Amino acid sequence: MRLKLLRTYHSNGTNGKLYHGEQLVCFTIELPWLHNRRNVSCIPEGTYEVSKRYTKTRGTHLILEDVQGRSGILIHPANNALKELKGCIAPVSKLDAPGIGSSSKKATEKLQNLLFEVLDLDEEVFITIQKQIDMNVVDRVKAPTPKFFKVLRTIGLSIAAAGGAILASPIALPAGIVAVGGYLVAGGTVLGAVSQTAVKDQCEKDE
Repeated sequence: MRLKLLRTYHSNGTNGKLYHGEQLVCFTIELPWLHNRRNVSCIPEGTYEVSKRYTKTRGTHLILEDVQGRSGILIHPANNALKELKGCIAPVSKLDAPGIGSSSKKATEKLQNLLFEVLDLDEEVFITIQKQIDMNVVDRVKAPTPKFFKVLRTIGLSIAAAGGAILASPIALPAGIVAVGGYLVAGGTVLGAVSQTAVKDQCEKDE
């Protein structure tokens, strides 16, 4: 199994999205990047093997193997990177601020259930960590649109259509109404275009 962790770096912490294929498994928080300094920096980007380990203090947990210049890099619960992490990765259910998340235990259990099943079959698990690359406009237009923005897009198209009907009216209309029609077309078009570029994460489900 191969996972991909896409990071966004901030001065107070590093936020991430952990994917299995195209499916978002959970979010993550880490320490800020401080050149791989022990206890104060997240680990370098790269590909690492993930193993299952047991200790009396932590029980069964996940650990990254062969991290350059580091050891004991675990995947474990934490909701505040600066207060609770020393280089490890913490799954979270929601990102609240740079290096801060919530419901970490729930997210960690979800990830462990996914990986333990694979590791128990003696299959290898690898995680590739890299920087999040912002999507361009074309990618955003092609990406799934959240439900809320689908509604806004429909409203925008309806407004633009109403304005177009006013402008195309075969009956001579007062200048004020014609101007309103022009505003409706412009506003509806902008609303529809902006809504189209909103992106839905693969883990989101329409309610």
